[in-house]
Amino acid sequence: MDIADPVGVARREPREGGPAERLQALLSDFQGRVDGVRGIAVADKSGLPVSASFTTKANLLTVTAMATMAIQSSQRVYQNLGLAGPTEVVMVGPDSTVFVATVGANQLSVIVFLDAYANLGLVRIELERLARELTEILAI
Repeated sequence: MDIADPVGVARREPREGGPAERLQALLSDFQGRVDGVRGIAVADKSGLPVSASFTTKANLLTVTAMATMAIQSSQRVYQNLGLAGPTEVVMVGPDSTVFVATVGANQLSVIVFLDAYANLGLVRIELERLARELTEILAI
């Protein structure tokens, strides 16, 4: 849709916002489609947060760094066994689950903090959608 600016020059209105807004919307949509999500974050391969939507008071930088390290460590274990490394790690606690997956050719980690009752199958399905959209938004 064209809009006239104050000096009368037509300009094109942005359709979906910038990458940061699109990432936030993507993470919020994920939380809306999967019951039991307490938080979700995307980190780069160094463990630095790219975008997040957490309902807990956890330190986001610590969570993304440690979760990225967990997936990288599991990949090294597989590598030392002569196996193709995993693309996801699931850590199960008494009342919660942490799901970590790599996307974008190991350029990003997605960390999902879940209630114990959350459906991991649905998390995996929705993660595939999320990964496609992440790689499009971030052009990786």
